[in-house]
Amino acid sequence: MNAVVSLDRIGRQLPTLDHAHWFLRLPLVAIIMYEGLKKFDDLAGGAEMFGVPILMWTLAALGEILAPAALIVGGFFRNGVGDLITRAAGFGIAFILGGVILIAYWPFWSGYKFHLLMFAGGMYFLARGNNA
Repeated sequence: MNAVVSLDRIGRQLPTLDHAHWFLRLPLVAIIMYEGLKKFDDLAGGAEMFGVPILMWTLAALGEILAPAALIVGGFFRNGVGDLITRAAGFGIAFILGGVILIAYWPFWSGYKFHLLMFAGGMYFLARGNNA
């Protein structure tokens, strides 16, 4: 029992980084925003390739730009408004990536691991907000 107490005490004494949430925010933003911007090169072709309506494809592209932008903005405001923006961005990211996983990888479930990790990042910010 003493070893557990000692480890607990050591764990509580380790330094924490108040701004560590940026280590998750920035790569998530960069990857998703890049994918959204890339979609605007050929909206009709991308929609046709995945068999979705062009309106859905365009909304997904806009969401892949706006949700990461909101994740950045929410990170700068460490108050209730910033927390709400961060949670909304997390919802948007999780919603979009959930759709990507279902549309692009269902029913074979092969090659989705990268997207699942980004989905988890969105869920994390939805659940934790600026308390990340």
